Amino acid sequence: MIEGRLIDGKAIIPVVFCLPKQPNFSINFIIDAGFNDYLTLPPQAVGAMNLPLYSTTSARLADGSEALLSIHLATIMWDTVEKVVPVLATGYKPLVGTGLMAGYHWEINFEENGLVLLTQILP
Repeated sequence: MIEGRLIDGKAIIPVVFCLPKQPNFSINFIIDAGFNDYLTLPPQAVGAMNLPLYSTTSARLADGSEALLSIHLATIMWDTVEKVVPVLATGYKPLVGTGLMAGYHWEINFEENGLVLLTQILP
């Protein structure tokens, strides 16, 4: 189970990063139901974390423009499981997409500081 909060109308959850030779640390991500991939981080954060480059991709952004984005790999703890996931270097706010939430039930209490809960859907 992953627990977060609704802040200023945005569902926010923590994502724990596991970087080599560094203690694990958490970054708060906004859940973006319109983003069907895994994670985005601002390019400056990707550089500071020294995430390895995996590839590049052409993407259509929310404003309709197209951009060439770099894809990096990061190791995260997702609901107590260590996973290697793609991270798009773009934007200015960390976003988590539906690709990472596949197999989870999403529940939100729509009030300031309301509970945001992701629970794994069991077979």
